[in-house]
Amino acid sequence: MPGLYHICYLSVAKLSALQPTPEQGFEAITAAALKANAASGLTGCIIFTGQHFLQVLEGLQDDVEDTFGRISRDTRHTDVRVLSEGPIEAREFPEMAVSCDGGQSLTAEALTEISAVLDFPQHQLHIREIRTLLSVITQTSRKQDALLAG
Repeated sequence: MPGLYHICYLSVAKLSALQPTPEQGFEAITAAALKANAASGLTGCIIFTGQHFLQVLEGLQDDVEDTFGRISRDTRHTDVRVLSEGPIEAREFPEMAVSCDGGQSLTAEALTEISAVLDFPQHQLHIREIRTLLSVITQTSRKQDALLAG
């Protein structure tokens, strides 16, 4: 029996393609994705920061790769960069998680920290590193930092 597989990618949102607003465009993407992913047995997490998409897909390898193939050809984003892929022992995101924070949650310091991790293309992130990265991005104190800095 085939095992579980994951792909995590980061991409740059093409804001002009997310209509009528970026947030509403993201909601439309996630509504369709949740339905399609459930039908394919995929789980994961997707975050929209207002400028970037960060997504983890988990499931059977063929299903993950087919879905990622469609995602990578989607014209609503560019510069798709695989951060991690490979077999996993268990799902890290047994329920599909979705977050849209309109870019208000990340301070310049947080973006610098994340960029430092992601600026090494030869380094494949382990699924635990991805989970840590996702928690940094969605961390409440980061949102408070952004509000204070703004």
